[in-house]
Amino acid sequence: MFWVGDLDTNHDGRISSQEAAAAPAIAKQFTLLDLNHDGSLTMSEVQALWGQQIAQGEKASEAGRAAAFDKADKNHDGRLTLDEAKAGMPRVATNFAVLDSKKAGYLTKEQVVAGAKIAAQQRVAQMRQRNAQAFAKADTNRDGKLTQAEFAAAFPKLASSFAFYDENHDGSIAPSEFALPPR
Repeated sequence: MFWVGDLDTNHDGRISSQEAAAAPAIAKQFTLLDLNHDGSLTMSEVQALWGQQIAQGEKASEAGRAAAFDKADKNHDGRLTLDEAKAGMPRVATNFAVLDSKKAGYLTKEQVVAGAKIAAQQRVAQMRQRNAQAFAKADTNRDGKLTQAEFAAAFPKLASSFAFYDENHDGSIAPSEFALPPR
Protein backbone atom coordinates (compact mmCIF):
# COMPACT_ATOMS: atom_id res chain seq x y z
CA MET A 1 0.00 0.00 0.00
CA PHE A 2 1.28 3.46 -0.91
CA TRP A 3 1.62 5.99 1.88
CA VAL A 4 2.30 9.64 1.05
CA GLY A 5 4.93 9.85 3.80
CA ASP A 6 7.04 7.37 1.82
CA LEU A 7 7.68 10.15 -0.68
CA ASP A 8 9.84 11.93 1.90
CA THR A 9 12.91 10.09 0.65
CA ASN A 10 15.44 12.38 2.32
CA HIS A 11 13.55 12.10 5.65
CA ASP A 12 13.50 15.83 6.31
CA GLY A 13 9.82 15.79 7.29
CA ARG A 14 8.67 17.45 4.08
CA ILE A 15 7.81 16.32 0.58
CA SER A 16 9.37 18.51 -2.08
CA SER A 17 7.91 18.82 -5.56
CA GLN A 18 10.81 16.66 -6.79
CA GLU A 19 9.93 13.92 -4.27
CA ALA A 20 6.23 14.23 -5.15
CA ALA A 21 7.07 13.52 -8.79
CA ALA A 22 7.26 9.83 -7.84
CA ALA A 23 3.47 9.89 -7.31
CA PRO A 24 1.80 11.45 -10.36
CA ALA A 25 -1.53 11.98 -8.61
CA ILE A 26 0.13 13.99 -5.85
CA ALA A 27 2.53 15.78 -8.21
CA LYS A 28 -0.43 16.86 -10.34
CA GLN A 29 -2.11 18.48 -7.31
CA PHE A 30 1.05 19.62 -5.55
CA THR A 31 0.34 23.35 -5.68
CA LEU A 32 -3.20 22.81 -4.36
CA LEU A 33 -1.95 20.60 -1.53
CA ASP A 34 0.84 23.01 -0.57
CA LEU A 35 -1.48 25.18 1.51
CA ASN A 36 1.19 27.57 2.78
CA HIS A 37 2.92 27.75 -0.62
CA ASP A 38 6.37 26.98 0.76
CA GLY A 39 7.23 24.44 -1.93
CA SER A 40 6.78 21.37 0.25
CA LEU A 41 4.07 19.23 1.78
CA THR A 42 3.85 18.49 5.50
CA MET A 43 1.75 16.09 7.56
CA SER A 44 -0.53 19.00 8.52
CA GLU A 45 -1.23 19.67 4.86
CA VAL A 46 -1.95 15.98 4.27
CA GLN A 47 -4.33 15.99 7.26
CA ALA A 48 -6.05 19.06 5.80
CA LEU A 49 -6.44 17.16 2.53
CA TRP A 50 -8.04 14.26 4.39
CA GLY A 51 -10.45 16.71 6.02
CA GLN A 52 -11.32 18.14 2.61
CA GLN A 53 -11.91 14.65 1.25
CA ILE A 54 -14.22 13.84 4.16
CA ALA A 55 -16.15 17.09 3.61
CA GLN A 56 -16.43 16.39 -0.13
CA GLY A 57 -17.59 12.87 0.64
CA GLU A 58 -20.21 14.27 3.00
CA LYS A 59 -21.51 16.65 0.31
CA ALA A 60 -21.58 13.84 -2.24
CA SER A 61 -23.40 11.67 0.28
CA GLU A 62 -25.98 14.40 0.86
CA ALA A 63 -26.54 14.81 -2.87
CA GLY A 64 -26.69 11.05 -3.33
CA ARG A 65 -29.18 10.67 -0.52
CA ALA A 66 -31.39 13.42 -1.96
CA ALA A 67 -31.36 11.76 -5.39
CA ALA A 68 -32.00 8.34 -3.88
CA PHE A 69 -34.88 9.81 -1.88
CA ASP A 70 -36.48 11.18 -5.05
CA LYS A 71 -36.15 7.79 -6.73
CA ALA A 72 -37.47 5.84 -3.71
CA ASP A 73 -40.44 8.20 -3.21
CA LYS A 74 -42.62 6.25 -5.64
CA ASN A 75 -45.75 8.39 -5.28
CA HIS A 76 -43.70 11.63 -5.36
CA ASP A 77 -45.43 13.12 -2.34
CA GLY A 78 -42.19 14.24 -0.68
CA ARG A 79 -42.61 11.63 2.03
CA LEU A 80 -40.79 8.35 2.29
CA THR A 81 -42.74 5.59 3.98
CA LEU A 82 -41.08 2.58 5.56
CA ASP A 83 -42.16 0.41 2.62
CA GLU A 84 -40.69 2.90 0.13
CA ALA A 85 -37.48 3.02 2.16
CA LYS A 86 -37.27 -0.79 2.26
CA ALA A 87 -37.67 -0.94 -1.51
CA GLY A 88 -35.38 1.94 -2.45
CA MET A 89 -33.16 2.89 0.50
CA PRO A 90 -32.46 -0.18 2.65
CA ARG A 91 -30.01 1.60 4.97
CA VAL A 92 -32.55 4.30 5.63
CA ALA A 93 -35.15 1.60 6.26
CA THR A 94 -32.85 0.02 8.86
CA ASN A 95 -32.65 3.36 10.69
CA PHE A 96 -36.18 4.50 9.91
CA ALA A 97 -37.40 4.59 13.50
CA VAL A 98 -34.43 6.72 14.59
CA LEU A 99 -34.75 9.11 11.66
CA ASP A 100 -38.52 9.40 12.16
CA SER A 101 -38.03 11.23 15.45
CA LYS A 102 -41.51 12.77 15.26
CA LYS A 103 -43.05 9.30 14.80
CA ALA A 104 -44.97 10.59 11.77
CA GLY A 105 -44.66 7.30 9.90
CA TYR A 106 -42.71 8.89 7.05
CA LEU A 107 -39.46 10.70 6.42
CA THR A 108 -38.84 13.92 4.56
CA LYS A 109 -35.87 14.48 2.28
CA GLU A 110 -34.44 16.82 4.92
CA GLN A 111 -34.55 14.06 7.54
CA VAL A 112 -32.80 11.62 5.21
CA VAL A 113 -30.09 14.16 4.31
CA ALA A 114 -29.66 15.06 8.00
CA GLY A 115 -29.20 11.36 8.69
CA ALA A 116 -26.41 11.29 6.10
CA LYS A 117 -24.73 14.23 7.83
CA ILE A 118 -24.95 12.49 11.18
CA ALA A 119 -23.49 9.33 9.68
CA ALA A 120 -20.57 11.33 8.22
CA GLN A 121 -19.96 13.00 11.59
CA GLN A 122 -19.96 9.58 13.22
CA ARG A 123 -17.35 8.36 10.70
CA VAL A 124 -15.13 11.35 11.54
CA ALA A 125 -15.55 10.68 15.26
CA GLN A 126 -14.69 7.02 14.71
CA MET A 127 -11.59 8.01 12.74
CA ARG A 128 -10.48 10.33 15.57
CA GLN A 129 -11.14 7.62 18.12
CA ARG A 130 -9.19 5.13 16.02
CA ASN A 131 -6.25 7.56 15.88
CA ALA A 132 -6.39 8.22 19.63
CA GLN A 133 -6.54 4.51 20.43
CA ALA A 134 -3.69 3.69 18.04
CA PHE A 135 -1.59 6.48 19.52
CA ALA A 136 -2.29 5.37 23.10
CA LYS A 137 -1.45 1.77 22.27
CA ALA A 138 1.80 2.80 20.57
CA ASP A 139 2.82 5.07 23.47
CA THR A 140 4.21 2.19 25.51
CA ASN A 141 5.95 4.38 28.09
CA ARG A 142 2.78 6.49 28.49
CA ASP A 143 4.57 9.84 28.25
CA GLY A 144 2.08 11.33 25.77
CA LYS A 145 4.42 11.22 22.77
CA LEU A 146 5.82 8.62 20.42
CA THR A 147 9.53 8.08 20.14
CA GLN A 148 10.94 6.82 16.87
CA ALA A 149 11.27 3.35 18.40
CA GLU A 150 7.65 3.32 19.64
CA PHE A 151 6.42 4.56 16.27
CA ALA A 152 8.41 1.98 14.31
CA ALA A 153 7.30 -0.85 16.60
CA ALA A 154 3.62 0.08 16.36
CA PHE A 155 3.53 1.10 12.69
CA PRO A 156 6.27 -0.77 10.85
CA LYS A 157 4.88 0.11 7.42
CA LEU A 158 5.03 3.80 8.31
CA ALA A 159 8.37 3.66 10.16
CA SER A 160 10.31 5.39 7.40
CA SER A 161 7.86 8.32 7.65
CA PHE A 162 8.80 9.25 11.22
CA ALA A 163 10.26 12.63 10.22
CA PHE A 164 7.16 13.38 8.16
CA TYR A 165 5.01 12.92 11.26
CA ASP A 166 7.44 14.76 13.55
CA GLU A 167 6.67 18.16 12.06
CA ASN A 168 8.32 20.20 14.79
CA HIS A 169 11.45 18.00 14.59
CA ASP A 170 11.70 17.49 18.34
CA GLY A 171 12.40 13.77 18.02
CA SER A 172 8.91 12.65 19.02
CA ILE A 173 5.39 12.64 17.66
CA ALA A 174 2.72 14.42 19.67
CA PRO A 175 -0.97 13.51 19.39
CA SER A 176 -1.56 16.68 17.33
CA GLU A 177 1.03 15.48 14.78
CA PHE A 178 -0.44 12.00 14.50
CA ALA A 179 -3.11 10.61 12.21
CA LEU A 180 -3.38 7.27 10.50
CA PRO A 181 -4.18 7.25 6.80
CA PRO A 182 -7.94 6.95 6.25
CA ARG A 183 -9.22 3.49 5.37
